[in-house]
Amino acid sequence: MDVDHGTCDVLVIGSGMGGLRAAIESRRAGLSTLLVDKSILTRASASIYAGALVARKPPQYLVTLGVMEPGMDFEQPFDVSFRYFVKEGARTGGSQYTANQRLSLTVACEMELRAEELRDFGVEDIFSQRWLGPPGVYGKNIMLPLLEHAKKAGTKTREMTMITDLVRQGDSIVGAIGFDILRKCFLVIRAKSVVLATGSHGQIYERTYAPARMTGDGYAISYRAGATLSDMEMMGFDNWGVAEPGLPQYWIPGSSARVKGVLRNARGEPFFLEYAKEQGILGKDATLSLSDDISRRYGRPFIELVPHLVKASMREILEGRGDRGAVFLDLTGVPEERWYVDAKGIFTLNLLRGFDLKRKQLRVAPICIGDFKGGGVRIDQKGRTDLEGLFAAGDVSPGSSLLYALVTGVLAGRSAVNRALEASSPELDAGTKEWIEEKKGELETMLERGPAERVDPENVKAIVKSIMWESGGPLREKRGLEKGMEALKEIEEEALPLLYAKGSFRKLREAVEAANMVQVGKMILPAAFYRTESRGYNQRLDHPERDDRNWLKNTIIRRTSDGIAIETAPVEFLFMTPEDREEAK
Repeated sequence: MDVDHGTCDVLVIGSGMGGLRAAIESRRAGLSTLLVDKSILTRASASIYAGALVARKPPQYLVTLGVMEPGMDFEQPFDVSFRYFVKEGARTGGSQYTANQRLSLTVACEMELRAEELRDFGVEDIFSQRWLGPPGVYGKNIMLPLLEHAKKAGTKTREMTMITDLVRQGDSIVGAIGFDILRKCFLVIRAKSVVLATGSHGQIYERTYAPARMTGDGYAISYRAGATLSDMEMMGFDNWGVAEPGLPQYWIPGSSARVKGVLRNARGEPFFLEYAKEQGILGKDATLSLSDDISRRYGRPFIELVPHLVKASMREILEGRGDRGAVFLDLTGVPEERWYVDAKGIFTLNLLRGFDLKRKQLRVAPICIGDFKGGGVRIDQKGRTDLEGLFAAGDVSPGSSLLYALVTGVLAGRSAVNRALEASSPELDAGTKEWIEEKKGELETMLERGPAERVDPENVKAIVKSIMWESGGPLREKRGLEKGMEALKEIEEEALPLLYAKGSFRKLREAVEAANMVQVGKMILPAAFYRTESRGYNQRLDHPERDDRNWLKNTIIRRTSDGIAIETAPVEFLFMTPEDREEAK
């Protein structure tokens, strides 16, 4: 395999919001910047599918009518956003007071400025989505102008380029290695700073609507390089995944029609009514009227109900009151006009055309939403990891949403610039060169190996997705987690050494992704096993309660000579103390 050598000041891996914004920050400082992506630039990221940058404040009359909830907007004081980020995670939903408070405060303070700044980069509408009228265009009108600006500013790009490992020399990251799928060559890139912006890992689950290439590569390569990860058990699931035979496995957007829906089991019972009373999650103004919107019905903001909706639906399915692994979403009582109030209602009707939602109940089941999670490569409030020369932004770090990716992209880019301005161009020593040759040899072996010697990467990926859904999905318990860990270990030992690519660099990408998926699963399941409580998206059937006394902590994952080491670190209550929690509700 031919070898292509490259050098730059700042290497950015991933072309979603975090990666693009980090690249722009690097070019603003006049540094040579290379942006690489294993797929087509921007198109494999969650950013381009994520919708509006921020939920613009809806028209007041719609709020008054109860058609919509007040959205997050830039008119509220930053401390309100900060408290929300701490409660839900840095816009993740579910980590509940374990978020990094320095980072949360930084996001809350900078998000308005960084959003408005996008107009300077060619983004005409930072919201890119409308409450009324035709369906929005999701992230296209944000991401494509941002990519164009990055290129015009002088950012060099390489798409269809798979980064397989970071190059560590001593305690510093000095570049990365991988392969170019189109040019069919091995790649060695030396860099003063490396920014990871590879996105999340939703594709390691059987039920997901995450982009196809979201396989957790950044988690795996940073772990192998020795970086610290945290809270990997906090993976987000939503309740509104289509599970109707013959229909696409997708997510029903949160329209004003959807929030009028009623969840029913196979017996026709509105099971969440009893669940909400039983679990004590009702707000003080709950009406329990099925004719009201969900938030008014249960007296709590909709986003706070999501983990409970997931848990209740899974309980119905597991206890035999579901149908074909699903429950039913009854939208037959939604007034006709509610479908056309907002873009997402229209989108839902178009998505499920051929299935009459107005007359038939739809099978739904929890689904991995890909970008809502509370764990990842650990960073500080400046986007720095604990490895010199390595920075991280967006969903690969412990947070989520376009706003989070935008701000952390700036933070990581700025820190990468500062490091690159001080560092000299790295020279690879003999030991590093030998290691690179070994990694190149491993890839060449897979390229030379054919199917007669088994194992197909796509089959491995399918098996991993099934294991993760069964063992590390929405509801978890000790035996299932143990079974999943044993199954992943078996795949690692027996299947991964026999992955083949048969001369195809696209197949080689599948093989590397399969190995990365196994590695990510080997972090999620032990972390979920280790946290013996239910907090946010880590729901344990055998530990059903949240335990603030013992588990207001972050789970910490590091690589050691013996494998994965898991421990805890106390949450730093720097600005919002545990005593403030009731006030923050």
